[in-house]
Amino acid sequence: MTVRIARVEGRSGFFKPGDEIVAIDSRPAEDQLDVLFRTTGDGSAPFTIRRGGRTLSRVLTFGEFARSRVVFDRMRFIRCKSNCIFCFMDQMPEGMRASLYEKDDDYRLSFLFGNFITLNDIRDRDIARIIRLGLSPLFVSVHAARRRIREQIFGRAMRRDIMKDLSRLARAGIVMHAQIVLVPGLNDGAVLHDTVSKLFALYPACRSVAIVPIGLTKHRGGLPSLRGVTVTEARTLIKWAVRERRRLARITGGDAFLHIADELYLATNLTLPPAATYGDFPQLANGVGMCRHFLNTLNGDIERLIKRPRRRADLTIVTGTLGGKFMRRYVMPLLAERLPYLSPRVLVVRNRLFGPAVSVSGLLSGRDILRAAKRNCAIAGCLVIPANAVNHAGLLLDDLRPIDIERELGVPVVAARSTFLEGGVMMRCRERCTR
Repeated sequence: MTVRIARVEGRSGFFKPGDEIVAIDSRPAEDQLDVLFRTTGDGSAPFTIRRGGRTLSRVLTFGEFARSRVVFDRMRFIRCKSNCIFCFMDQMPEGMRASLYEKDDDYRLSFLFGNFITLNDIRDRDIARIIRLGLSPLFVSVHAARRRIREQIFGRAMRRDIMKDLSRLARAGIVMHAQIVLVPGLNDGAVLHDTVSKLFALYPACRSVAIVPIGLTKHRGGLPSLRGVTVTEARTLIKWAVRERRRLARITGGDAFLHIADELYLATNLTLPPAATYGDFPQLANGVGMCRHFLNTLNGDIERLIKRPRRRADLTIVTGTLGGKFMRRYVMPLLAERLPYLSPRVLVVRNRLFGPAVSVSGLLSGRDILRAAKRNCAIAGCLVIPANAVNHAGLLLDDLRPIDIERELGVPVVAARSTFLEGGVMMRCRERCTR
């Protein structure tokens, strides 16, 4: 295999668009990851390329290579071959952008970006490569340790033994973070306890386990009949997890191993665990510790504002139905105590795109936000969209941008990068007040 260069954005030097990197230091370049690992740090090596049928080689320092700023063709991702009974991609409405339907199961993306992978189709050579390159940490969707239950969840026969593969990685020093998507009546109860126990046996290589509730949209035509976690079940789960977390912490020396998604705490009105419970927040992208992390960041913004002269800023904060609970219980009392002159309004948006069972702010569409804002006649100042509702290209799920909503409503609309009190948001909202 080779790695093709799409363009060169720095000093051209040796490389040209269309070149294929064949080897670095006489070792084959299988993909972009090999190039990244073999050119990190100081030093030099011969780079072998293929250009128009010719093979060329030149010794370059890694600094020279970095200054070339080569951009590679898009990596060919390893696609997911499982048919999970709760796969969110299968519950998407039609007509959305193609990337929202893509299913990856790529260990490289897990290492680079924290994507969760199943390891169901991993090859022995892939495991050997993970170990050789030290691709750590990895994020693994386990769901259940028992093969029969795994086959029901993943909708297929299991080609590999997940616990054997995880054990091999653990012995090699690869750190892992696991998730269990909870399906009531299938992988809860004794099955859940067994899964957590077997994963904890791999500690400290398996550093954390997160239990998250199944997500069900209204677009489930032709899919298995499933139900969500009830409030009673969530309360029982959390109480068990609290006891189990304390027991395991006595073994780990205080490290928290077992985590429950914030969504379940908010749904039950149980108090969120303190921030220290989450350590360095390893499962943040999984909705675990997100609320406490937000409050930590918000407190930092509050400290900054306290030290400055009071300046009015009118803003309306967009959130989902669960976020509305979080705002009422945790955020608004905090603002009333520490920034009493600032009284933002909260716009709770019901999710019509995916259905009322989907209540997190990160899955709000632009049109749902527009609909809710038009029905609310008291939009104060500028409208602030949460950071997790907008992707890296500035798009909401339905491809609307904040500027599109702004044009429709006639009020400033800004997407936060972290919190609604960050500098850029406050500046935009203050501009509105001075007009």
